[in-house]
Amino acid sequence: MEPELEELAASGRRAIIDAMVSDRWEVVRARFTLLFQMAGRVAWESRLTESRAERIDGDRTTAARVSLEWRVRLSRLMREQPETIPEVQAIVAEFRLGPDDERPVSGPSLVRNAVSGDFVSGGLVRSGSIGAVTLHHHAESQDHIDFSRGNFSAPAIGVQHNHYGTPPAHALADSWPRIDQLRPQALGIRPARQFDDDPGRHPYVPRDCDEELTAMVTQAVLLGGLVVVTGEPLSGKTTAAWAALHQTVSDEGRVYAPHPGTNLHDLPAQLRGHDPLGTYVVWLDDLDGHLGRHGLTAGLLAQLVGEKVLVLATMSDEAYETHRFGRGPASRLLSGVAWVQLNSRWSEPELARLAEAADPRLVDAARWRGERGVTEYLAVGPELWDEWRRAARRNPLGHLLVRAAIDLARCGLTRGVTPKLLSQVQEAYGPEAADAGSESFEEALAWATEPRHGVTGLLVPGEWPGTWRAYGSLIADANRSPLTGPVPDKVWVRAHRDLQPHDVAELDGFVAAFRLTLTPQAASGDVPAMGWLGLLAEEEGDTAAAEDWYRKAADLGSTRAAGALGRLLAIRLAYAEAVPHLTAAADAGEPGTAALLGQVHQHLAVHYFRIAKADGDPMAGQRLKGLLRPTGQEPDPA
Repeated sequence: MEPELEELAASGRRAIIDAMVSDRWEVVRARFTLLFQMAGRVAWESRLTESRAERIDGDRTTAARVSLEWRVRLSRLMREQPETIPEVQAIVAEFRLGPDDERPVSGPSLVRNAVSGDFVSGGLVRSGSIGAVTLHHHAESQDHIDFSRGNFSAPAIGVQHNHYGTPPAHALADSWPRIDQLRPQALGIRPARQFDDDPGRHPYVPRDCDEELTAMVTQAVLLGGLVVVTGEPLSGKTTAAWAALHQTVSDEGRVYAPHPGTNLHDLPAQLRGHDPLGTYVVWLDDLDGHLGRHGLTAGLLAQLVGEKVLVLATMSDEAYETHRFGRGPASRLLSGVAWVQLNSRWSEPELARLAEAADPRLVDAARWRGERGVTEYLAVGPELWDEWRRAARRNPLGHLLVRAAIDLARCGLTRGVTPKLLSQVQEAYGPEAADAGSESFEEALAWATEPRHGVTGLLVPGEWPGTWRAYGSLIADANRSPLTGPVPDKVWVRAHRDLQPHDVAELDGFVAAFRLTLTPQAASGDVPAMGWLGLLAEEEGDTAAAEDWYRKAADLGSTRAAGALGRLLAIRLAYAEAVPHLTAAADAGEPGTAALLGQVHQHLAVHYFRIAKADGDPMAGQRLKGLLRPTGQEPDPA
């Protein structure tokens, strides 16, 4: 909705500005006055009248300022009070004006004051001293120019130019790309990570300096000038500058974004004869690449200011301080220039605004950025993901170690694991692990932990000395990428089996995540998943749930689950019920079940021989002595 809103504001501005020098002023003023009264902006009524006086009596700079002022006012009104949008649309539709409409050549002729830049229609020239009058008249329109209603209170010198056929050429600057035609990447803004239907850019999260920066840009749009955004690497300088430009200048503004090293000295020539009401911006990302004899100098900047051009630039803190406080020509250029500074570490208010974001990539940034800044996370994340994916051939073992760290984090172990566990888990990837033998473990770990872009490695230190974890953006991207798939069961099992002592601090989270993965599998009839759910329940002391899961798996043919069920039944002395399950497990060769089955049978024999002895069986006592003596138990008294 934002681009449409800005376009509507530009169209509304055009209705106001054109009416100021036409005979429909009173009608337009009444319509907008009613709108302002409805919106509670009563003070704007008098400002409307004041603006007209400034527009008529002022110079070209005043005309441009009044035009920009009313575009900004209408844009703010509609953003803050959306209920006013239909009325603005109605006014624009009534006068049939769009943001880029040219004044008609087939209707009443327009007289242009060559001094002030003002236009007058219908041959009516307002009172005042006019240095020159340029009459735009086309033969094919058959215009009739009538000065009979002109009212001159001072001498006027008129020069009439009749243009036949092709009109004069536009300034080269009028062919610069419009703001809405520019790709952010072409201006130095790093692309956002995109999966599936993600939009190309995530929403901009306002920074603390935005209000100050927008005021500086607004001032430079009106009067011309250089505004510099400085900051640490990856602090969001370019994105903040782009947001300020969008906030201040409508989509019809023209932007020139040269490559570093481009000769800028022909800029004044490109601007010669440009539209006096248009907005022209020179965008210099990394300003230090645009300095020097052929770049931006104090003299060139003065010429651009004379043309009311905004020069919007970014610069690292180090480069800015080197040039600003040095002894070279750049020091004179930067002296007294408006600047704001960004920090890669976000403030609490900035983080609070981030927490309100709906875009999943920004939600991930809030959760997974760790100790790094938000803009660092957003900028470096896509680079790390692409490098890791492409490393499968070049650094196969390093790739698998990072994959193991990513998968372990997805299993709930987010605070760091030992290199030993990473090595053990990567072996669970089967054929891929077998092909990684050309790289030593030490080489692979060194590659994975090496810092990229001066910010972070693929693996970063964990919370305990000697441990490592995957950088947060890799975990977030793995969770969202359609190419990743679920964590292999073997990874879960290996991690559960080989958790180190400090890893156990995250055991609850691991178990919860493991259970969340296993439950739907078990519900669909996955027998190993049932067995693992039984084991997790048993480890938590929930023997009833454990027996239930083991029994379900045993009923579907799992002899391992049958052995586990028999063991739990034997522990609670349900020997008779344990026998068939232990028998099935022992016959299948499940380790330890045969011995346990023998002990259960022995307990049952003792129990029943005691019953037989009590019933007077003469042999029961002797057999009972034989069973009890080897176990160290005292025989029953004769």
